[in-house]
Amino acid sequence: MIYGLYLSANGLITQGMRADVIANNLANTSTNGFKKDFLALRQRDPEVMRQGGISSTTQRHLLAIGGAVEGDRSFSIFNQGTLIKTGNPMDVAIEGKGMFKYSDGEKTYYSRNGNLTVDPEGILRGVNNFAILSEDNEPIQIDGNDYGIDGEGRVMVDNEAIAQIALVSLDNLNALHKVGENMYELQGKATEIASDAQVSTGHVEGSGVSAVKEMTKLIEAQRAYQANAKMISIQDETLGKALTQIAI
Repeated sequence: MIYGLYLSANGLITQGMRADVIANNLANTSTNGFKKDFLALRQRDPEVMRQGGISSTTQRHLLAIGGAVEGDRSFSIFNQGTLIKTGNPMDVAIEGKGMFKYSDGEKTYYSRNGNLTVDPEGILRGVNNFAILSEDNEPIQIDGNDYGIDGEGRVMVDNEAIAQIALVSLDNLNALHKVGENMYELQGKATEIASDAQVSTGHVEGSGVSAVKEMTKLIEAQRAYQANAKMISIQDETLGKALTQIAI
């Protein structure tokens, strides 16, 4: 077992995963309501443990070195983004902790993106053309030509409130997993709780990504990746010399 190669190869994989997460953040610097992700790391078991345990003095020394860290999973940082004024009465932004609820007809999803439109059938839709849900967990049907959304998140048609847009918080945000298109699906234990957030009409929430900070992190990840690749190359050369020179 060539222990150094295991550590360096694990470093390559981990830094590659980190670079992928950062690159996705950078690709969404202009996506409304986007929340940046970070890669959580966990301690990796030493290779001697993965190979079946300790049976020699050498393996005990290798155990003391440790197994470094490895990528676990990515988590989103739900910080408040900057509100961008659009003047569109069908745009709504959340100020505070909360999420809009959307449905594709089968599953419920969550998002901070409140860029809404009305389809030809009069259904109020948003992200990925999914229907945004009311407090009754139902799609919102608009029948009329004079409609909009007021500052309390009520859908108004001909100056009458026909529905209240659902705005909820979750007691465990780590249970949310991104499923694409700036939407989250509940994949763990979490309970919806009432949100005290405010709704700002005529605005959208900007992305929570700072391009400058993410570029700095990407450069760090790339340099760490290159350092691990260099270590693999050095160890490969050392092994080559051991086989061709020392062993003769």
